[in-house]
Amino acid sequence: MFYYLPLYILDSFSLSNLLGCGTIVLIGYFFYKFNIYPLYLSPLCKIPGPPVKNFFYGNVRVFEDSELGERLVDWEKQYGSLFRVHGFLNRTFIVTTDPKVVQNIMTTHAYDYRKSRQLPQLTDTIGEGLLLAEGNVHHRQRKMMNPAFSFANTKEIIPIVVQISHQLKEIIMNQIGDKKEERITINSLISKATLDIIGLVGFNYELNSLTTKSELAEAYDEITSTNKTYLDVLIILLSGYFPFVRKIPINSNIRFMNAIKTVGKISENLVKERKNKIAKGELKGNDLLTLIIKLNEDLPKNEKMTDDEIKYQIMTFLAAGHHTTSQSLSWSLYFLSKHPEIQDRLREELVQAFPDPNFQPTFDEIEHLKYLDSVIKEILRFIPPVSLLSRISTKDEVVNGYFIPKGSMFGISINTIHHKSSTWGEDANEFNPSRWLDPEIKSKVTNYTYLPFNTGQRSCIGIRLALLEFKIILAVLIRNFIFKEVEGHKITTVYGVVTRPVPDIDLFVSKIDV
Repeated sequence: MFYYLPLYILDSFSLSNLLGCGTIVLIGYFFYKFNIYPLYLSPLCKIPGPPVKNFFYGNVRVFEDSELGERLVDWEKQYGSLFRVHGFLNRTFIVTTDPKVVQNIMTTHAYDYRKSRQLPQLTDTIGEGLLLAEGNVHHRQRKMMNPAFSFANTKEIIPIVVQISHQLKEIIMNQIGDKKEERITINSLISKATLDIIGLVGFNYELNSLTTKSELAEAYDEITSTNKTYLDVLIILLSGYFPFVRKIPINSNIRFMNAIKTVGKISENLVKERKNKIAKGELKGNDLLTLIIKLNEDLPKNEKMTDDEIKYQIMTFLAAGHHTTSQSLSWSLYFLSKHPEIQDRLREELVQAFPDPNFQPTFDEIEHLKYLDSVIKEILRFIPPVSLLSRISTKDEVVNGYFIPKGSMFGISINTIHHKSSTWGEDANEFNPSRWLDPEIKSKVTNYTYLPFNTGQRSCIGIRLALLEFKIILAVLIRNFIFKEVEGHKITTVYGVVTRPVPDIDLFVSKIDV
């Protein structure tokens, strides 16, 4: 009877009954996984946090949320430096602003925490480049690439950055023409300029975004486009849980995958071409790709990067070296337009240092501009490029008295850390570059209270390059133009992969006579 029981049971059920039972079981499973367990049974429930108000979004829309920054600051005041929030489908995030916890995650035990793959399109785009590589692979890549980002090599990029900065200046000049001022969508132009810079500095490739776009620039724009429909956003969110969603043959997926293929093909050809020229002694460039290939050739076989690993660095250069710098520059001009007294003070320093509007600054000249340095540090504090760093624990642990199981998601709220009055003073929520000239404030700044470029083993390898580029472009623009805000043009801060303005930033721009 035992052997025939399954057939007997199947005979007594119709197909519709079986499908009905299966559906009920499936719904029950998902309800338990995405509601009952995370909200009531998980050990993380013991960590304090705000109530959940939405089944799908929990209480934090971790992707494209215009209120996330303010809410995290408020919750930190209410629940302390370690609290629990819930994201899409009630995924639990342990948010921390505690310097000791940040140090443990980012430095002391950095490789015990892996990066989140909640946005798998990043993996599709960048591959196992330095930005996403883990553990020993990341350590090996970082060690091999460090010399390419040395102080001496960073100084070599100055002529390229100056050239593109003045090209951007001339484009703005032409847009203003003979008019007193012109309304210009400033972040669009800056994005094109920084993309052109990283193309030349990164791999000696002319993207020509400021003029006529290359094939690579077009593909990159498609991958990183922020002009997404609700369906696009839903696909991005669901793909973090169900990767097959990215394979559904709808227009947005097809365009995205075609762009990925284009970038991969061009990157692969660049690596092959560069290796061939180096082997023949025909190339002596100082772009990062050339430097990395040369450094790689001198390593023992077991330490070398594969051609695929080198290929992935090209997209890593674009992704990590473009958006963060362009957004921070755009935010700088926006806040300088809202604070004309700060803009005037900065311009006074620049005009005094560079009487010629077509100046060609040296490294030392740029580095000696104290107020420019303060403005840039303040914008990176006030609007950090990345507001929330996510890490996933790979071991069970106890943090601040709470048991944290393996696989738990931590969120380091950089924006909240950067707005704590205990570090930055009572005016922490105000844009004030002069705070960086205050010795008392500067004495409180550590790698765990100020981290616009991350910190520890996974800190930005190109921090020197990014800051130098930031300073030169901003210096050229403020030295040559006055930026005024457009009344009634409301800008919302959206916290996504990078902190960006919505809509684009429009400013009134006028030439100066000095």
